[in-house]
Order: sequence, then structure tokens, then C-alpha cells
Amino acid sequence: MGRKFPIPVDLSMEALPPTSRIRQIYPADLFPNGDYANLPHGRVRYWILGPAEGTKVVLIHGISTPGITWKEIAPYLAEHGFRVLVYDLYGKGYSQAPHTTFDATLFTVQLALLLQYIHWDTAHVVGFSMGGGVAAAFTASMPHLIAGKVVFISSAGLIERHGAPNPSVRVPIPVYKELRDLQTSELPGYGRSLQSCFKDGPIRGLEAAFDKVAEVTVGHTQQKLQILIIHGTEDDIVAYEEANKIKGRVPQAEVVTVEGAAHDVVMRDGHWQIVAESLARFLQ
Repeated sequence: MGRKFPIPVDLSMEALPPTSRIRQIYPADLFPNGDYANLPHGRVRYWILGPAEGTKVVLIHGISTPGITWKEIAPYLAEHGFRVLVYDLYGKGYSQAPHTTFDATLFTVQLALLLQYIHWDTAHVVGFSMGGGVAAAFTASMPHLIAGKVVFISSAGLIERHGAPNPSVRVPIPVYKELRDLQTSELPGYGRSLQSCFKDGPIRGLEAAFDKVAEVTVGHTQQKLQILIIHGTEDDIVAYEEANKIKGRVPQAEVVTVEGAAHDVVMRDGHWQIVAESLARFLQ
């Protein structure tokens, strides 16, 4: 018996009152130019920042904290002339949670269709944490949509340990623990998506994707992709060793090491600035 059409979904933060605590922490208008795309696996929230003629960059967040992950870095890039796409992955924040497996294919198709929806032919891609795994799978599967540069920040994708961390102990971005807890209590699909991501998602098993990333060529000159890896030395969620593993499979990658930085490197003051400056330099 085939799947139902349309695919059943659980509602997102969009369905909650604007005055609710969760939407005060993460308002729908956190970034300018927000809108929704109605895609086959559910409604997706996205924002586009920066000048229309700017170099196009996609920012992909991680497993538990949605687009607010980029609260500091997205405006920084926009102010430095980039055209920036921020969006919520399925099951997080303002994007609905389809009743399906939350694997690399789901997130790859989500981004491909979103780029088509906003009429972007190609873009540079930046992935953080599980978003790095999404970026690797997307690049390997859809190389024709990559403008030439890919960035992996505190990236998962090659993690060897199995099983989900105890959510009461391990919070990837501590400053947003309340947001994570409220998503768990307020959004029926959030916990389900989280468990599926830990079990089936793009946090491990992507060796073939990273190998493909190393070989992808783009443009008329068929140049290999330019790759940047950014990782903090004190990351206890995705260990620094993961950066070395990615570098081992993508030899051309440049590595930026952020000394003393934990997994919240993209938003902790003093560290996010290093990430943002590295991105602006590399993506020019």
C-alpha cells in the first residue's frame, strides 16, 4: 500500500500563539524577508537577507536548534554583501514535521526544492553540526546546485558512536536549552524528528558523501570545490577529531581551528566573530 498524499505532518511553531514563550525566544520575524514554501513534505520557513546582487550563501543549522542558530552570523554576512538564505529544517522551529524518516535524503530534497522555489540556480553552502552532514549529502547528490564552495562548521556526518545522547545531559547549544525544551513540549513532531535524526539522520555514515565532495567539479573550467572546515578545540558534542576525519577524506579542505571554542562556536561571543570573518573571507 502506497504512502498517503499529502504526507501527514505535525504542525510547527507557526501554529502557536505569537505571544507564547517559545515565539518570544524565537520570533518568526527574527530575520527580515521571512516567508513559507509549501513543499511536498510540509511547509518550510525561510528568510533571505542581504543585497539581491550579493553572492548567494545557504546556512544550514543543526539537529536541535533551528534557524536562530545563525542569529549573529547571518546578519554579519548580509552586511558584508552576501545574499543569505536561512531556513528551518523539517521538524524544527517554523517548519512542519512530516511523518517520515528524517534522513539525509529528506533534508537534501528539502533544500533542493527550496532553492527551486526561491529561484536560486546555485549557491555556496554552509552547514553546522548535523547541517554539515546535510551539506555533504546535498553536495554529493546535487553538485549542479553548488556554486563552488562548501563549509563544514563543527560538522557531523562521520561520527562513529551510536545511540542518541541523553537530552537532559547534552544540549548542543546551551544558551537555547529553553528553546529545545519548549519545542519538545509544544511541538508533537519535534521529539519524533530528533529521535529519527539520531537514528537515521546525516550525523554518521556519510563517508561516501564526503568522498564525493572531494571529487566534485563545477563550472565551465570544472574546478574542484573549495572546502573550508571550521571546528572548536573544546567541542564535546562533535569532537575536534571529526574535523580531522573530514580533512582526511577531503584533502583540499582548508581548516580553521578555533582555540577554546565549544559546540556553540557559531554564537558564543568572541568565537562567532572568528567564524563569521572566516566565512566572509572564504566565500568572497
